[in-house]
Amino acid sequence: MLALFVTLVFLGFSAIDPIGIAIMPILLLQQHPYIRSFIFLSGSFLSLMLMGLLFAHGFGVIIMHFESSYAHFVPSLEAIAGVILIIIAGVIFWRTKAGKLSFKPSTLVQKRLRLNNWQLFVVGVLLVAAESIADIIFVIAMIRIGQRDLPAITLTLAVAVYALAALILQIAVVMAFKLTPPSRRDKTLDIVRRWLTDYSNQVLIIVSFILGLVLLAVSV
Repeated sequence: MLALFVTLVFLGFSAIDPIGIAIMPILLLQQHPYIRSFIFLSGSFLSLMLMGLLFAHGFGVIIMHFESSYAHFVPSLEAIAGVILIIIAGVIFWRTKAGKLSFKPSTLVQKRLRLNNWQLFVVGVLLVAAESIADIIFVIAMIRIGQRDLPAITLTLAVAVYALAALILQIAVVMAFKLTPPSRRDKTLDIVRRWLTDYSNQVLIIVSFILGLVLLAVSV
């Protein structure tokens, strides 16, 4: 069980949300920065929990039955998923090297983030929900959890561990803001945002490539 939680922490770190990281400095420079950040992160956490449980308890069980009934299709599907992950790693690597992968919010985005607290909470929920559907690492991780037939409490705890790991760097941005003298906060936030975005891209490339190779290997 410990190995499962360690794996989920690792996968959570690899599922860093660069858009969320880019949004945090904007919220921290608004009025009531800590309350605003907490509201956005709460929405993100709730969304990760709901989507995680949906994939784990819902699709995980469905796919487990599919694998039992149509075992001869499983290697082909694993091979396809492996190829997709390797392609994703290659595309992100190429776009990063070409300087075409940037998550710096535009002026329009900054203006639109001046929402009331309930709207900000909903944005956090919807943003993460949309990203989760498109995040193949998240989908695979949650489905595999569901296939372990865990008790409800353990399953919920496993998804929560993943969710916290996925949000930890956004929390780190808030902590960096809190610990930085007011006169240097703008510059520090920009440095932290750029560093975390670069870090998240590198981790995503490595994890996508490794998982792709693993899926290709087990499909043989």
